[in-house]
Amino acid sequence: MSVRNVSNRERDPSSYKIRERDTLSKIAKREGTTVDELARLNNLADPNKIRAGATLRLPGQRDGFDAAASTQNNQGLRRQPTQTTGDTFDAGTTAAAGITSPNVSGTQNGYRNIQDLGAFTRGGSNSEAAIVVGTSEGNRRPDGSTTSSYGGHTDPGNAKHNRGSFSYQGGGARSPDHADQIWNRELTNATPAYERAARAAGLDPNNALLASTFFDLHTQSPRAAQNFINREMPKLAQDPRGVTRDSLIDARVNAYRNDQGVLRAAGFDHSETRLRADQTRRETALVSALDARGYRTGNTDQAQPSNVPIPQPRPASERPTSDTVLPDNVPIPRPRPSSERPVTTTGGATPTDMNDTAQVAAATDRAAVQTRTPWISQYDASQVERAGDKACFRAATAMARQAGANVTSVDQRIQVATSEGPNGITVDRAAAERGRNYIDQQLAAGKPVVVGVNHKTGRNVGNADGITDHFVVITGRGTDAQGRTYYTFNDPATRNQSRGADTNANNRFYVDPNSGNLTRAGPRDGYVVGRQFDVTMVRPNA
Repeated sequence: MSVRNVSNRERDPSSYKIRERDTLSKIAKREGTTVDELARLNNLADPNKIRAGATLRLPGQRDGFDAAASTQNNQGLRRQPTQTTGDTFDAGTTAAAGITSPNVSGTQNGYRNIQDLGAFTRGGSNSEAAIVVGTSEGNRRPDGSTTSSYGGHTDPGNAKHNRGSFSYQGGGARSPDHADQIWNRELTNATPAYERAARAAGLDPNNALLASTFFDLHTQSPRAAQNFINREMPKLAQDPRGVTRDSLIDARVNAYRNDQGVLRAAGFDHSETRLRADQTRRETALVSALDARGYRTGNTDQAQPSNVPIPQPRPASERPTSDTVLPDNVPIPRPRPSSERPVTTTGGATPTDMNDTAQVAAATDRAAVQTRTPWISQYDASQVERAGDKACFRAATAMARQAGANVTSVDQRIQVATSEGPNGITVDRAAAERGRNYIDQQLAAGKPVVVGVNHKTGRNVGNADGITDHFVVITGRGTDAQGRTYYTFNDPATRNQSRGADTNANNRFYVDPNSGNLTRAGPRDGYVVGRQFDVTMVRPNA
């Protein structure tokens, strides 16, 4: 193992004080890292502009997250065995294996997809990543509550102060929630490389178990995570076990090997037994957290541990605060087998086929303007308050909120429909144009827009205008092969993500040339997700 002898790192091996005539490339070469990594760790907008006397964070022995030597005691505190000088495992172990596979069946492991990985890592301590990875770290529980170590504790391995879900050790964090916001951004920045590697390997990057494993490993050791995506994910795609807990544990352990296959994990005394025990514990914690939070679909023959009880949510007064306030995290129970479920639809405001599991093929084209808006079912009690037949607006606002848009009150709506009769709605053409212009402006700013729609005959008495029957979220705008402009939308009126998400080619509004309104053609009866939708109101964002 290489031992660096850098004088201005002896006091703090996780930082470097910039000297005269230093450049970022010189520092990167000296420290065994890259310019991109240093720029990312230090949020440098221009890597060519650094100032002598300033301090850089380094991806070195203990940068606060390269915690390859971390284990946990019974209280969930991080502790680290005595380490030698240098990193926790050797540098130079991130060469890609060059193995690719078209096989995507390995990600059919019984865990549903995370519709938007950006939303998964957004929201401070309320983000799903903070809760799931925090469970692995020992600072959170699957219901979102915190352990005693969340607020802050000293790492016995390097005497640094840890705080928050991810055991953040860096500077500038004002609170545990702020520390979580910082590391959520780090995970967001690391996501594109992970997505590219997963697709190149023939794996689905949105699979909840695979993505959570990457986020957790990147939190523990960014270098091991780099090996994981470059070298181990292509092997996972060819593993006959698929992407399961056991295969992921093997991949995590192997991520600590160099390119010659030698285990380099100094924090574990290069002991595979000790390292495997730690990786098994962490992966098992991820499985427990994902199961408890409703990510398990049950469509797998792979046995996975699931003996953690479904926890009850804490009262609102006890939950950690965040700049982004998410709905109550109440886990939903696992779905019953289809043979035990009733075949009838719901009889409430949103007729829904509760047995719909058919995979709808994604559209072959993609909207030119597309926001990062997650799809959420209005029946998902883990993300929607009072989930059910009448929760479409709450689900729609939850989707918008996770994409950074806060929907204003109904008094500020753009009312497109003025009345409803036997032949449908009457449209105010000027209001329809104003609504489209507003939607275009918001999409250009990266924000989705919640809209009300009419999909059935008969006056609706439950909404402010007496016309709106349902709410969906407009997520993007594109042009089809015929040159027509369309608007994609997420529809919460189903439990089937492939049908409700904006990837479904049927979830598109087109401009009616007669009225100027946005409409989706379809019948006036049957399940809501297939009906004709005519936009009735546009709900502006704050």
